[in-house]
Amino acid sequence: MGFTTIDDYIDSLDENGKECVCDFVTFMKTEFPKITPKICFAMPMWWIGVKMYDGYVAISAAKKHYSIHFHDENYLLNMKKVLPNCGFGKRCINVKYGDEQSIFVIKQNVKDYFNSKL
Repeated sequence: MGFTTIDDYIDSLDENGKECVCDFVTFMKTEFPKITPKICFAMPMWWIGVKMYDGYVAISAAKKHYSIHFHDENYLLNMKKVLPNCGFGKRCINVKYGDEQSIFVIKQNVKDYFNSKL
């Protein structure tokens, strides 16, 4: 499925996915208004630099959880210690729908990560 805009991606999601992705998109617009998201690997992604591998964060939604994707695997290792209710994959944190405490911590870490790179 090829999405060309963030809205296309959001429109394809169920209600849980829409709510969480919209919340994260709003958070990123508020905190980093100069960074324009793009669709990359079929999900909304925010690049820190000119190239994806300069650093990024992305979001994707699944049936029972949504995932926040980071470029920096070492950064994720540190987050494992403070997010015991989340699952972790390669370069991503899996957050169960409704886990407000975890997404609060993740958003703070996204702010810290981006501010350290910008």
